[in-house]
Amino acid sequence: MSRAIPKLLVVGGNGFVGSSVAKAAVARGWNVVSLSRSGKPFVTPAGHEPAWASKVDWRAGTPFDPSTYSSLLPSCTAVVSTLGILLETNYKEKGQANALGVLKGVVDNVLGSRGNPLAKGANERSYERMNRDAAVTMASAFVNSVASLGSDVGSFSRRSPFVYISAEDIFRPFVPSRYISTKRQAEALIASLSQPSTSSYEAAAELPPSQTRRTTRTLRPIFIRPSLIYHPHLAPATTLPATLFEATSKIHRMIPPPLRLESLFAGGPARSPFQQQRLDAQGEELPSAFQSMASLFAIPPIHVDAVGQAVMRSIEDEGVEGVVDVERMRSMLGFD
Repeated sequence: MSRAIPKLLVVGGNGFVGSSVAKAAVARGWNVVSLSRSGKPFVTPAGHEPAWASKVDWRAGTPFDPSTYSSLLPSCTAVVSTLGILLETNYKEKGQANALGVLKGVVDNVLGSRGNPLAKGANERSYERMNRDAAVTMASAFVNSVASLGSDVGSFSRRSPFVYISAEDIFRPFVPSRYISTKRQAEALIASLSQPSTSSYEAAAELPPSQTRRTTRTLRPIFIRPSLIYHPHLAPATTLPATLFEATSKIHRMIPPPLRLESLFAGGPARSPFQQQRLDAQGEELPSAFQSMASLFAIPPIHVDAVGQAVMRSIEDEGVEGVVDVERMRSMLGFD
């Protein structure tokens, strides 16, 4: 009897990060389904559809509409949630970040402007909805789905991987602290779902004992925390800052630890003129914005394809769970 082909659902699979995950999964022989608002295949900025895109099942839907994906979950080996926003403003064109849009959003944040909260679609672009609720909703639906006997869940692990694309804390105070605090909240809430689901056990109760273990869904949460993600062709505006921060990170590694920026700022002011202090998921204050800025210069940027490869390696390695930061990604990919 041949082994079933594993199946991956990528939420936001036609986006910048989601497409890199889908491409990496296709290259590994996985069946891939993409869920996005438009349901359209990924295309390059020049409008070309890459060859691998023809091997992806492109579906229209959102995490907030279960009818668009609930039938897909039972046969999925793993789920990756890539949805998220850096700013609450309209800084994207055709799903890709626009340099001028990002700059305007950063300036507005520094000046204390959060835009018009009554503007059309403002609530749909909130950090809470996009960075936290979308992923937690998908994770909850996944854990409450019962793996079908025809899926490859059992041959991988009794725990089903759920990958959330989080982030390193490197952008404060230039972006609101709610950007990172909502991501940390999402991590904590998804981790809390990693215990066996009661509804899954109830759904599996009528199955023979030999099948119950194989079909009951339990999550293995994985939190990918990239730094500045770049690609010279898909996102040309990221090339220059990526080159800069790659250089500063190399210099940083040459400096004795007591003299590194994060050590100097560790005892610095808890607040800065630009910082809006926020609580993380455990109710503790985030590190100061000075430490966040220090991390920006210390942590090397990462190519979007490396993120996709790291996601797939994390899924396929049953020993990977919890936070996977840039240092760990570089290690698993053989960069260091």
